[in-house]
Amino acid sequence: MNDQTLGMICDYLKPKIFKENAQVVEAGQPLNAMLYIIAGSMQAYLPIRAAGEARPSTSFETLEKGMFVGEELLDWVAKTKTFYDQPVSFKTIRCSKNVEAFALTVDDLKNLVVSRDIFQRSSKSEV
Repeated sequence: MNDQTLGMICDYLKPKIFKENAQVVEAGQPLNAMLYIIAGSMQAYLPIRAAGEARPSTSFETLEKGMFVGEELLDWVAKTKTFYDQPVSFKTIRCSKNVEAFALTVDDLKNLVVSRDIFQRSSKSEV
């Protein structure tokens, strides 16, 4: 990604604050934004299915300053042709502390692709 593209993406970033214990993403639900954590920490759990009921596992990954949540949206928006196939999260993510982050929403990503063609598509008719 060149500096100009990175600059265009940064223009769309919005600050977000999440309280301790807030659920940011639920497994199986569409990813609505990509987050870049600038302070605090989150925990990402893979759900356990038992008797048809999903619940968080006891093992988790800690996400801290400098890490991303939902970064798979960049790959998706670069490859999608319709925007109707929005990816879902495979993890449930909760804040273990208050979290400050920058968010890039799905709508902002779509706008960047359609109006600025940041992913060098062969034709805008694909979008």
